[in-house]
Amino acid sequence: MSLITGTNLAKAFGAQDVFAGIQLALPHQARIALVGANGVGKTTLLRILAGFETPDSGKVQRARNLKV
Repeated sequence: MSLITGTNLAKAFGAQDVFAGIQLALPHQARIALVGANGVGKTTLLRILAGFETPDSGKVQRARNLKV
């Protein structure tokens, strides 16, 4: 079972799409890195996965015992 699963995640600020169609599954004890230029949505994606922001569309599932 994955600790966090994101399905079809999308986020926009006004008319500016930040990302769309993100699919991911983070298994237990996984180590990941998000790499990209400034302003491409890395922090926004992490905030959505952690539950601090809501995606415009898509679904995030977190393991019941997950602590952020």
